[in-house]
Amino acid sequence: MLKKSKNHMPLYLSLANIIKNKITENKYQIGKKIPSEMELQKEYCVSRTTVRKALKILSEENYLIKLPGKGTFVSDKSNEIQTQNQKFSSLTDSAAKSGKKISNRLISIKSVAGNDEQHTFLQTTNEQQIIEIKRLRYIDDIPFCLEWIWLAPKFNAIKAEDLNMPLYQILQKKFHINPGKGKKTFKIAFANREESFLLNVDEKTPLMQIKDLVYDDHNLPLHITQEIIRSDKFTYAVNH
Repeated sequence: MLKKSKNHMPLYLSLANIIKNKITENKYQIGKKIPSEMELQKEYCVSRTTVRKALKILSEENYLIKLPGKGTFVSDKSNEIQTQNQKFSSLTDSAAKSGKKISNRLISIKSVAGNDEQHTFLQTTNEQQIIEIKRLRYIDDIPFCLEWIWLAPKFNAIKAEDLNMPLYQILQKKFHINPGKGKKTFKIAFANREESFLLNVDEKTPLMQIKDLVYDDHNLPLHITQEIIRSDKFTYAVNH
């Protein structure tokens, strides 16, 4: 039975750490399927919610990959590409260099609880809510990217802005802030029902998932962005 640790770590984090250790110790091998959610529930005497939260964290960290209809497998983290940028380039800038036109459609903006990674990077407490912006992005009027942006609560005034505009244009105009250095993480994801509908692709289609951790030009944390992109419509070049 999995019990709460002395430092009061949530059960789902304890379970995530156990699974992560089994992966690093090669007890769960790369490319192999891990026990099902039900099997993990029984083995550790925890709820389904606890198991799902643990698996979600490990998927976000690229330890696991969920294949719809097949199960959850150990990912090869060597397939994850990370880049450290001296100067951060936005998707809009990247598209402009190739002569493409980027436009945005706001889906939602709201305050959310946030996860541990977001609070750590944005330097907020677990009690604070962070701002979540969700947009559908178009390249030459064709939907190609579903985007989430997370900002610290000090940027709450951004809710009154026209979020169909480029993010950095808004941040510069409203808050006098420019992006500085950033880190990109690339991995493969598979389209779920919402993503397939919004991006006009078949469900389970392989997509490119890009996560950005971006600092401002004073080296302070600025935002986290996650993009799910149709690789048939947009390609990133990584300079070494």
